[in-house]
Amino acid sequence: MDRELISLKLTTLRHTAVGMRPAGWAIGGALVAATWAAAALAGGEDARHTMLTLTLLLWGVGAAIGPVMMSGAGTLRPAWFALLPVPRRALGRGLLVSVYVSVAAAIVLAAHLAVAVHAVLLDPATLAVAVPGAVLTWVLVIALSRLVYGLLGAAMGSRVGIEIAGIQFGLMFAGMFAGWIPVSIAIERTPDLLATGITDSAVTRGLDMSPTSWSVLAVERAAGGDWAGAFVLLGALALCAGAVVAATVPLLVPSTSPRVQQRRGRRRSARLVAGGGFLPRTQTGAVIAKEVRQWSRDGWRLLEVQSGVWTGILIGALALTSDDLRGIAAFSGLIVAFMLGISACTMYGQDGSAVWLDVVGQDETSVRADVHGRQWGAVLTFLPKVLVVTAVFVVLSQAWWAVPILLAATPALFGAASGAAVVVAAVGVSPGVDPRQRVGPNDAVGNITFHVWIVMLLISVGVAPTAGMIVAYATSPSAWLAALLVAVGLVNGFGAAWLLGRIAIGYLTDRLPDLFSRIRYGQVFRETSAAGALDWFESATLRGEQEAKARKQKERADRVARSAAR
Repeated sequence: MDRELISLKLTTLRHTAVGMRPAGWAIGGALVAATWAAAALAGGEDARHTMLTLTLLLWGVGAAIGPVMMSGAGTLRPAWFALLPVPRRALGRGLLVSVYVSVAAAIVLAAHLAVAVHAVLLDPATLAVAVPGAVLTWVLVIALSRLVYGLLGAAMGSRVGIEIAGIQFGLMFAGMFAGWIPVSIAIERTPDLLATGITDSAVTRGLDMSPTSWSVLAVERAAGGDWAGAFVLLGALALCAGAVVAATVPLLVPSTSPRVQQRRGRRRSARLVAGGGFLPRTQTGAVIAKEVRQWSRDGWRLLEVQSGVWTGILIGALALTSDDLRGIAAFSGLIVAFMLGISACTMYGQDGSAVWLDVVGQDETSVRADVHGRQWGAVLTFLPKVLVVTAVFVVLSQAWWAVPILLAATPALFGAASGAAVVVAAVGVSPGVDPRQRVGPNDAVGNITFHVWIVMLLISVGVAPTAGMIVAYATSPSAWLAALLVAVGLVNGFGAAWLLGRIAIGYLTDRLPDLFSRIRYGQVFRETSAAGALDWFESATLRGEQEAKARKQKERADRVARSAAR
């Protein structure tokens, strides 16, 4: 079974477009070279020890978050084999073994073999420990990669899996927005690290506790004559790798039983469904209640929320590591509010064909209620999290001077982000996989790169009045100007939300059937002309979706033709 699955994987790769894989291989090769260079250029045994334990831990972390960054469902998807009459455990084992046969896995192995440099410089005889230790660590890291992704996919219906995915997406976004902070610190401190290593004993003890460091410790024990201790560490590493492998195999086994989600708690009532009595008994109140429940219960909507929260937390944590940027950490809550726009810009597409309910229930007020309800639902979902993140990082950074700015910028950002999201979600709807067939964390969105840029542009324009007042307050701070700043922020937020919401209402009033047909059929059954910016955005998005679909169909047809020719 293992051999057949490896052969199937290699055949699939031969008939798949190369895409961005060569770029990933080049980056991986450069990182391997940097790992070996760090081991070779370290100033002494202690420095080499800390550099290796640090870099190997980073490789392990990279393997854990890599599947999300690379949409890491793998070449062979377990769902393909769900109905085959094969032993389930053998299938799971074969799917895991096939992961080790790839260029990416070879790159990871090459990085972990940098322990051999340490072994040669200490005592060439310890290569007998270094090579097995590197291989065991490689087995552990690759299995960990599949374990994390398996937990993520299998647990998208649970809060734990969503939280894991949220942390991974948060790391990705934080790296995009503020990755320059650790990079600049690393470049600044690299000469010192190479010369002396990490001198903080608490940090070095923490690094040594990681299983990725045990091969380094085993080499050092063998070099010191304690071969028994070295083999004990290798045994512990083997047990750890075996445990991760054993936990991973069942997660890779496809399930044929339908997923049933049971909920506990008090019985539903009309009062509970209506928002617990806190929401108005109107169309808008009903939409708000529906949206708040959907943001908290739909796994993919909840993933968007948690990704935004973790993005703010991680950017704040990165800012706290720098003495010069410590004050910026106080604005971490604003990052979460900003992420509302990016998270909610797919809200119509995520609903899938359920948008049909909006079409059949349309009347003279339903579109306005739907748009405003979606805006308020997103704000009420994100607001408590923004307040908590803001309060925590203001206290940690001690940046009390930022409080007036935060009181003004938070409502302004919420208004602009919710308005921008609803406009882009309606005009540029880009559905992903049908809600009934979603499995992975990336299934709920289509091609939204263009959408994210439009949202960021609209938010930047929408908060311009508050930004101008912040500049004025920073130039000459005073109590009355602080009060005026907060007032401008509130008016700016409500004004931006109303104006952008009004644009979405005007667009959807006559085009709800088009919105549904784009989600359900990928086209619009009427003649359209790009008469304005909204029409242009709509046609550009629709054209991009159709071109992507045609390109996939052409690639599939070419692969079939090549297979038939053989």
